[in-house]
Amino acid sequence: MAAMTATVSAVSGPALSPAAGPAPHLREDLLTPRFYTTEIDKAATMDLEGQRQAFDAMLGEMETDYNRDHFDRKAPLNRLKDLAPNEKEAYESYLVRSCVSEFSGFLLFKELSRRLFKASRPELGRLFQLMARDEARHAGFLNRALVAEGIEIDLPSLSGKRPITWFPLSWVLYSVYLSEKIGYWRYILIDRHLKANPDNSFAPLFDFFEPWCQDENRHGDIFNVLIRCNPALRRGLRGRLLSRFFLWSVFLTHSLTVCERGNFYRLLGMDPSLFDEEVMRQTNRTARRAFPVVFALEGRAYFELRDRLVETYRAIKALAEEPSGLGRALRKLGLQVRFAGLLVRQFGQPMVASTEGA
Repeated sequence: MAAMTATVSAVSGPALSPAAGPAPHLREDLLTPRFYTTEIDKAATMDLEGQRQAFDAMLGEMETDYNRDHFDRKAPLNRLKDLAPNEKEAYESYLVRSCVSEFSGFLLFKELSRRLFKASRPELGRLFQLMARDEARHAGFLNRALVAEGIEIDLPSLSGKRPITWFPLSWVLYSVYLSEKIGYWRYILIDRHLKANPDNSFAPLFDFFEPWCQDENRHGDIFNVLIRCNPALRRGLRGRLLSRFFLWSVFLTHSLTVCERGNFYRLLGMDPSLFDEEVMRQTNRTARRAFPVVFALEGRAYFELRDRLVETYRAIKALAEEPSGLGRALRKLGLQVRFAGLLVRQFGQPMVASTEGA
């Protein structure tokens, strides 16, 4: 995520080479990381008193900075073995997308911090300032891994050239909460897998996934507190619709992204489909602490629809490589109609009421 275009040049991010160029492996499609802004003036009116104890506890944790010494800036991040061309592309694509996503979060949090300080909300401003610190740390680390691959990206320039997406504050609270929690489960599951299968850990970067995921988890807890500072977001039909839409959209994006990056997960010795399924199950379970309802994922129905969506998405992308003509246009239309129908069916899957602290 990111802040407004006009502010990009004013914020300080990870150190970059002046010669850094555009990001490779970053095709323009629905899975490309975006930059965002929101209703910052509305955020400045947020009432913290109902969650004062939890807010102060989270601010205290961020000030303590438990991960301060976990990210060794001198640690070598070069790969430990040669990779085949398709494997190298998969690893570098993962690095680029992850780096851009982390820098996007840095920009959004930095802009929120600046505007909240200006609006005389120093506690909120400081909280977002500290989260921006974490995101910049992550982006900088990923950028170092990219430099080790011979890739240098001018992130501020990239963010200035890409469109800025505006979201209502309620959407940002729900979507960032989920993106942080799903990020936690991605990193911790990869970390656990590589500790059990050290021969698959081909880059020192992976050694930092465990402290990294703790930052993601803590940020998710912060956004849970902020959601609770706006109790209307969790009530009635609005709360149920927000929960359904953002769980569904984040899970869909994750499934399609893992499909796109399947070679990366296979390179780690993981089954992409099973990894995606476990990430969704764990994130859905965690979301019970913040959302009024979550999907019923005990059975296979949701994941069977996921499989069909991924298959159809692949077919649409493969069709784009064929020569243009009436036949291709008709097949594309048929696939798009099938994809839309599957989306509607998955969106409408059963949900269950959350239990506090589940």
